[in-house]
Amino acid sequence: MMEPGQTDLGEVDEIDVEAIGEPGHRTFRLLLASGPTTVCLWLEKEQLEQLAVIIEQQVARATRGLPTGGHPTLDFADRFPASPTMELKAGRMAVGFDEDARRFAFTAEPVTPAGGSISFVVTQIQAEALSLKIAAVASAGRPRCPLCGAPIETGVRHVCPASNGHVEP
Repeated sequence: MMEPGQTDLGEVDEIDVEAIGEPGHRTFRLLLASGPTTVCLWLEKEQLEQLAVIIEQQVARATRGLPTGGHPTLDFADRFPASPTMELKAGRMAVGFDEDARRFAFTAEPVTPAGGSISFVVTQIQAEALSLKIAAVASAGRPRCPLCGAPIETGVRHVCPASNGHVEP
């Protein structure tokens, strides 16, 4: 039974991810469609990257590292409506994986306790495609230092903490 303020979308028809804005000033959102309902989940870049890692780890465990086949191209962002049915700035996301059904279950909790949570389910194939798209979206931003992982600003000297500030990567 759902608690008040929870929205359960069930298995979503479409999922996608996109970044809006210029590198260094981008915002990230996960886009969902379940029937006529469209949802925009605003996430931090680090949240998205961790989501991709979790998906990859679960799939690797479930398939024992064997290739799982082709992945659909996610293009829902191109058709996402200007005014979604629901929006949520996610503070926390929980992820579960049902190996038998090959389904990922997600619950996004709001940043502020006043908002309600949103839960949804995607197929393993959708999740794998999402993980690949997250990697592409995240890497399209500022380049990262190979030593410390911090973003490198164009035209600004990067002093790398991993090299104790003595060497620029």
